[in-house]
Formats: sequence, C-alpha cells, structure tokens
Amino acid sequence: MHGPSRTRLTWLRRRGGRALTGGLALVCLGVGVVGPAAAAQLSLTWADTSTNEDGFKVERKTGSTGAYGPLVALAAGTTGYVDAAVATGTTYCYRVRAYNTAGDSAYSNEACATPASATLYTVTVSRAGTGSGTITSSPSGITCGSDCTENYSSGTSIALSATPASGATFTGWSGACTGTGGCALVVEANKSLTATFATSTPTTYTLTLTKSGTGSGTVTSSPSGITCGSDCTESYTSGTSVTLSAAPATGSTFAGWSGACTGSGTTCAVSMTAARSVTATFATTPTTTATTPTYALTVTKTGNGSGLIASSPAGLSCGATCSGRFPSGQSVTLAAVTTTRSTFAGWSGACTGSGTTCTVTMSQAQTVTATFTRNRWRQASP
Repeated sequence: MHGPSRTRLTWLRRRGGRALTGGLALVCLGVGVVGPAAAAQLSLTWADTSTNEDGFKVERKTGSTGAYGPLVALAAGTTGYVDAAVATGTTYCYRVRAYNTAGDSAYSNEACATPASATLYTVTVSRAGTGSGTITSSPSGITCGSDCTENYSSGTSIALSATPASGATFTGWSGACTGTGGCALVVEANKSLTATFATSTPTTYTLTLTKSGTGSGTVTSSPSGITCGSDCTESYTSGTSVTLSAAPATGSTFAGWSGACTGSGTTCAVSMTAARSVTATFATTPTTTATTPTYALTVTKTGNGSGLIASSPAGLSCGATCSGRFPSGQSVTLAAVTTTRSTFAGWSGACTGSGTTCTVTMSQAQTVTATFTRNRWRQASP
C-alpha cells in the first residue's frame, strides 16, 4: 500500500449574499487499498473551516491533463470521502469546494494519486492423520478436499472450519493455527497450516438373547449377527436398531418377549444405545387326540330254524338279538353258522343275499336280519 500524500489546499470565500465564512483547506489525500478489499481505493480527507456551508462538491479527473467532472456532493460537516471506483495503475486528480445558497467557494488546490494493486498472499492448507475430513474457508476459496490453496488480499480476515468424515474425528490445527476449535487468521503474509484427522473407534454394545419355556424355536436378527439356536450374543454399533424375529419349532408356539423387548408378536425392535438383554419364551403346543366315532351294528335272527352269528373283527357273537359297536368306516364281516336240522335262508337289511357271510361298512348305525329255517325230515319206509 502506498502511504498517503499530504497537500494543504485553500480557496477564497465568495463574497455577497449568505457568504461562506471561514475557509476550506484540503489537508490530506490518502492513497491506497482501504481495508482488506481486493480492489484499490483512494481516500480523500480535508479540514472544514467554514461555518455555514450546505455541503461539499468533489470533482475528479483522470490523468493530469483530463477534464474535471462532478464526482459526488456531500453533506455539510463532511471531512472525507473514499473513492472506490478507481483502477490500479491509473492516475486520478481531485479538487473540492464548499457551497450554500449564495454560491460556491473557490476550489481547493488539486491533489493527484495513482492507486496501487492490492498485495496478495497465499494461504495453504494440508491434511494429516489416519482419518479424513474437509476444510472450508470464509470468505470462500478453500475447500480442501479438492482446493487447498487460495490467494487473499493483504489484511483479509478468514475463518477456517474442519469437518471430519464419518468414522473420523478432528484432533487439531498446527502451523498458522493451533487448538481444536475453529481457525481465524489475518492474512498479512503467506500462511501454511495443517488440519489433523484421526480414525474414530465406534462405540459398540452387546445384545444378549436368552430362550426360555417348555417349547423350542429360533431367534434371528436384522442386521445379522444372532441366530439363536447357536449364536445368541452379538455386538452392534451404538444407535443401531436391531429387529429380532422368533420362529417356533414344530409342536411349539411363541409365547412372548421380556427384557428389552415386550409383547407377544413374533418380531421386536431393540435400539442399541446401551447393552441389552432379551428373553424369548416358547411354549409346547398341547397334543390333541382325535376321537373316531363309533356306530352300532345290530343283528336280529328270524325264522323257525336256529343258528349263530359272529363278526370279524370280533365284537359281535349272538344267539338271539345282539349288537356291537364298531369305528366309523370299519368293514365288518358277518358269518351265519347253522345248527343241526336248520338251514340259513339269507340276509336282509344292511346285508342281502343268501350266502353265509356278508360285509357291512359302518358309515352309520346298521341293522341286519339273518333268517334260519328248520329242515323237514321224512320217515323212512318199512
């Protein structure tokens, strides 16, 4: 930055009307970059020695031989102005005068200056350590990651922020910044600094599954890790939501959860923010014995003869009227056995025919009649 040049300027007061009193002197013209701006600026200052001005008019020309033109009108009491509409390497000249309703004062003397380019310095960021992350700047320019170097005007204040990636932690700055917080620096020279990231070890918690009850079954997890059965313990990263599913074995039913899970549904969700224990209870399914219905088979004998009726399978053997019970769907074979002097005449009812046996299917209660007749004997001739 160039140092300001100092020039004392005076002019005559206009006489007549509401004449300006006192005088006006331009005592200092500062030239150079004002603050941290990237563009050059010229600063004008003067002493206000008048007491009744309405304001000041500032005029500017480009180069020492150019023509003056109005630049800005300023309020009474103003003693300075910053001209930001300038280009580096170009000479500008200025003059100032006071004014009121009576007219204008004489011009101050002329003051000229050439703004210089802003001085740039380089800020370089590097990353170190076993972890990873990103460094960004405000004002923008650095995103490291990909862009780790930027030029800034002298005097610029920048803030750097380090953001660790997943699975990493930021452990601190070295070089132009120190500590583990944010980094703030003023660019007055080339700056180099390093951000260090370390690999973080995630916190894990253990989920323990226990089975109880008279029945049996298997419990599995999503994410995988538990198949209990055989593997009933697993460690999970803090914050993981683990869904447990219970599958009863044949002859068993799932009775419910207890511990970190409750309810009787076959699934439950556990949030692993601490070590957790869950119990799954299985019960034996009661055995139901099917009862086969039975039906009555009734046999009646008729006729003037005599004989016996027997069944296969056994269960019915009768002389006169008899009956027995047989399972539904059972095929029962009846057999007629005659006595001396009798003949079997045939079946009726659930059986028909004249053979000595018949078969009855016990789909319902059945009734059968067996007829026996007496043989007739003739006396032999003498």
